[in-house]
Amino acid sequence: MKLVSIDSPYIREQFLKKVADLPEITDFKIYQDNPESVDDLVERVGDAEMMTLDIFQQITKKILEKTPRLQAIFTQAVGYNNIDIEFAKSKGIKVYNCPGYNSNAVAEFVFALITALSRLVPAAQAHVRAGGWMYRYFEGRELRGRTIGIVGSGNVARKVVSIARGYSMNVLVNTEHPSPQKASIMGLSRFSTLKEILKKSDFVVLCVPLTHETKHLIGKKELAIMRKDAILVNVARQTVVDEEALADALLGGQIGGAVLDVIIKEPFYSKEYSMKIQEMINLPNVIVTPHIAHATDESSLVLGDMFVHNIKNFLKGDSTNCVNV
Repeated sequence: MKLVSIDSPYIREQFLKKVADLPEITDFKIYQDNPESVDDLVERVGDAEMMTLDIFQQITKKILEKTPRLQAIFTQAVGYNNIDIEFAKSKGIKVYNCPGYNSNAVAEFVFALITALSRLVPAAQAHVRAGGWMYRYFEGRELRGRTIGIVGSGNVARKVVSIARGYSMNVLVNTEHPSPQKASIMGLSRFSTLKEILKKSDFVVLCVPLTHETKHLIGKKELAIMRKDAILVNVARQTVVDEEALADALLGGQIGGAVLDVIIKEPFYSKEYSMKIQEMINLPNVIVTPHIAHATDESSLVLGDMFVHNIKNFLKGDSTNCVNV
């Protein structure tokens, strides 16, 4: 069977070689750049039965209609909101993802970011690099005793809960699918409403997948409920937050700050954004990182193993990690 990587793979070379060496793989074409158009993408897929991709390419109905031999898509990520999985299912195309490979990495990164912002680390570093040494300027806040509100109850959320308890934080969790059993597993007496989390939390951490229901989950109305000293943390997907509304809230001093590992247009080029968004990104109480919460040596190895197993599973008819069975 023929497999094509339609863009530069995030999977490490050692795992790509394992796939290439599978006896069922007769041809494995790897592109090292992004397709320039839909037609270019379709041409790259060609007559391949299998396709793999990073998170940035949109695999739409239009594309799937033009790839009649395609049988499986392997995304190199947890999320698959960039793929029309229902139409793929109608065409008999299986879509595989890599759930949970980065949960620990993302959860640890949440605390790297909120600690850095709470202790004014970016500003202090800039101060020292500019030749200063006025430590009294940088009196921050401890996490102990603060309230962290987690929106979501999946793999990342559960890790965030565990780490938060190590910091002796108060933990609130909101989920779309609450149950006493799930609450008990997470060590909670009950789940909280989104409004309760927004009103009570020092830190609001978004750990939800992007769906029709979670698009702009945090917008003008929700930001207005948050405390004036609260920090919003988005390590989910870009459009879970209405960034224009967030910029208004931050520039107006409505909330205390924001930590964003994702942003609507990736890669980020400031000239493509409104002046308001550019101003937000340069605020001292905002940290923006280039979608790296998942990126650790350990998570890359787990991802590679899972990616190889997904392909092996498909080849033997196993639907483990297939999201549209």
